Amino acid sequence: MDNHTLNEIYSTLSAVGVVDSKREFYKDWMNRSEGYLRWLKHSNKEPSADTLAICSSKLKHYSRLLTQKEDAKCVELASVFDDYSTKLDIIIFDNLTTNEKISFISCSNSNILK
Repeated sequence: MDNHTLNEIYSTLSAVGVVDSKREFYKDWMNRSEGYLRWLKHSNKEPSADTLAICSSKLKHYSRLLTQKEDAKCVELASVFDDYSTKLDIIIFDNLTTNEKISFISCSNSNILK
């Protein structure tokens, strides 16, 4: 994954006034410092699954809250947040090893059968 998705999420949050800076985005939406993102860039690493999961979880949370509003713009933004969350979840899943995917699918299927 390039950082395109995270930059896209930041741009959207910034455009709607949810965050004022990248520092705020890293801290509040990914639970990371600016230094972490600089380290990723300079070491040519990808964000950890934990980092992506934190951001995805927050996007899901605020999507649910926005969906409860009667304002059309809030509902539209909720859909955007949900789409971003899904993108992050797909990235997380795609980066799992084969054994991790098998384990994840097995756990998901056993939960469905309960």
